[in-house]
Amino acid sequence: MKLVNRWQIVTFCLSLICISTIHAEEPSVSLFNGKNLDGWVQHGGEAKYTIDGETIVGTSVPDTPNSFLCTKKHYSNFILEVEYKVDPGLNSGIQIRSNVYDEPREVVTKTSSGQIKTKKVAAGRVHGYQVEIDTSDRAWSGGIYDEGRRGWLNNLEGDKNKAAREAFKQNEWNHYKIQCIGDSIKTWINGVAAADLKDDMTDSGFIALQVHGVGNNKGNIGKQIRWKNIKLQEVKVAAKAKQPKQFVEYKGKSGPGKGMKVVLIAGDEEYRSEEVLPQLGKILSQRHGFDCRVCFPIDPKSGRIDANYGGNIPGLEALEDADLMIILTRFRALPDEQMQYIDDYLKRGGPVLGMRTSTHGFNFPGGSKWSHYSNGYNGDKEAWKDGFGRLVLGEKWISHHGQHKSQSARGVIVEDQKESPIVRGVGDIWAPSDVYGVRLPLPGDSQPIVLGQVVNRAGERVKGDILYGMRDTDTEPDDSKNNPMMPVVWSKSFELPKGKKGNSINTTMGASTDFLNEGVRRLLVNSAYVLTGLAEEIPKSGTNVEFVGKFSPTAFEFRSGEYWVERDMRVEEHLLE
Repeated sequence: MKLVNRWQIVTFCLSLICISTIHAEEPSVSLFNGKNLDGWVQHGGEAKYTIDGETIVGTSVPDTPNSFLCTKKHYSNFILEVEYKVDPGLNSGIQIRSNVYDEPREVVTKTSSGQIKTKKVAAGRVHGYQVEIDTSDRAWSGGIYDEGRRGWLNNLEGDKNKAAREAFKQNEWNHYKIQCIGDSIKTWINGVAAADLKDDMTDSGFIALQVHGVGNNKGNIGKQIRWKNIKLQEVKVAAKAKQPKQFVEYKGKSGPGKGMKVVLIAGDEEYRSEEVLPQLGKILSQRHGFDCRVCFPIDPKSGRIDANYGGNIPGLEALEDADLMIILTRFRALPDEQMQYIDDYLKRGGPVLGMRTSTHGFNFPGGSKWSHYSNGYNGDKEAWKDGFGRLVLGEKWISHHGQHKSQSARGVIVEDQKESPIVRGVGDIWAPSDVYGVRLPLPGDSQPIVLGQVVNRAGERVKGDILYGMRDTDTEPDDSKNNPMMPVVWSKSFELPKGKKGNSINTTMGASTDFLNEGVRRLLVNSAYVLTGLAEEIPKSGTNVEFVGKFSPTAFEFRSGEYWVERDMRVEEHLLE
């Protein structure tokens, strides 16, 4: 309970910091100088923008898309006030925190229900938040529309918005106040509160005056909208309190891996990936020079590491430029944007080192965009039969081949693989986690490297023993399980449909207590070298696999939700000492 109390205090302090956040306002400035359109640039369609005294006039023209007169400067937190008068029948709006790209680009969006989607934004397409100017009977002036991305975010339907709808003055001058501070966007029309939106998709962009396209509607061609008294007051927002970490990064020291990036993905309920992968990341970074990021299963509500939470592993954007992915997950169903990073990595042929339960690392419901990653998939995508485990690593979940928590695995190097760099300098291999059953032969060009001899426990099982009574001195083989012996380390190539060819090495060992064995650690480090093209750098005497700091693994087992609440493990626990 000591850790729980500590984090309760931290959370309380953070809340006080957030409450005390203040906004410092700058003087208002006019965005229009009353003389010319210096500081503005037109994007999109070809509507005409002219000057009439101290007024900017937008005039609709036929056969052109939406037109935008945009400030060259971008703004983040501000209060914008503007007056406008629009001809009846002409639709318009004022863009805020909006952008335009020179080249097509995919953006990740989130719907009001929390669904993650990708949207392709064309080159030259203005997109972003728009405060609507609506002359129709609907009267949604002051509502917030997401131009070019998601559509309506905060319309003005319903009884609660009746006053805002009635505040708009047809064919008269109207006044808008628009306030953007942090993730809060609020609008007022003629002093009446209208939209009140919380959204954090875009935090900066230009202001723009829109003339909506009218096509060939002769009744609307030549209609005008006028803007005047365009004043903006920037707001300085105090920095937010530092949030708890969601992943940990270890900067590489000197070594052959210097300049290379490894992403280690933890997320299983039984074998303590949240313990073993941080230590592996420390060894790879501090002993061998790799830059490492370790990503954990995080409960988004509490911010704690929770191995039982299967729907969130933040930090996977690091895969975009990673040189190696090391994965130890079990039956995860991650959100779309997180899976997209994994899928993109695999399609570019990024190498993969799989550990233990990653043969059954994903499990999505039928009909999901990612159901083909699921263990045992048997849908229409023939190449994905049996899911990620079979296609990428070489096998899905089949069975425990040894008796769980009673029989351990002793590694036997395949005779014709004794010169493989994967086993160079490895020595004795022993893992208290049992051997997994696989279908023989393994698919495609799979090459077994190490076989797992099932051995019996010599002593008694002792309560509280993290090895369940098994020891690395156990030698009695279970002949009923060892003819043939199952591969416990193998290599193969993979290729996703429409993707590039990549290479993987998989081991069905990998529990945190397996990592106590120097041979297991060296197999994993050697595999990282091989997959990143550094096989020749592996010394004959073996790679350095000395622990970095303390490593105190706990027993592999399933744990209740209450355990994770009480344990209250935080990412900060895995920082380098």
